[in-house]
Amino acid sequence: MSNPKERGPYMKTKIRSNQLSDQELQEFMNKNCKLLSSKQLAELLHVTEGAIRKQRSKARSLFPYAKLGGRVFYPADLIVETLHKNLTQSQAR
Repeated sequence: MSNPKERGPYMKTKIRSNQLSDQELQEFMNKNCKLLSSKQLAELLHVTEGAIRKQRSKARSLFPYAKLGGRVFYPADLIVETLHKNLTQSQAR
């Protein structure tokens, strides 16, 4: 077993509270954290925000999400991954 204090590069904390300026935080989010709001996801999928909200409330959401401070965010990379997992092949008739 490895020492729990030793962390690989993938385990390093990228940001800590109050260590980044607003500009640095925005830069970090643009490079590393692509999060979509419910409104952005609804626009992307061409559905209403209500449809997205209803799926969440009935525990039928296809997409993983996080609630932070009452707001809902969807990681863009997981949305793309989920869409690719649910692709079906069209069949000629």
